[in-house]
Amino acid sequence: MTRIKLPLPPLKLPQWPEWLDRRTLILLIIATIFLMTLTWSEPLQQPNQPESSLAAGATLSPSPENTSSLPPEWEHNSEQTNGILLGGVILVLIIVIGSYSVMRRKT
Repeated sequence: MTRIKLPLPPLKLPQWPEWLDRRTLILLIIATIFLMTLTWSEPLQQPNQPESSLAAGATLSPSPENTSSLPPEWEHNSEQTNGILLGGVILVLIIVIGSYSVMRRKT
């Protein structure tokens, strides 16, 4: 007795939404990479060390030669400008590339 094999119906894969075309997908990927880069570029905060772990004989004295016209907050947070600069450059690139693609599409 042989069994008759019926053909299987075709698989119905989920459809992509209409708004998700190639350009939107590329923009989402770039935004994700940008956010990951900003997240990983932040310096890790060092845990506060107890006072006993510092050298007992070390004392800090202010040196008169090391006077700066910058506020102390700017001197201690100088690394934050790297992330701001990177974000600004990427935003300018997005605007320039988007404007170029719109101009090219209209001609």
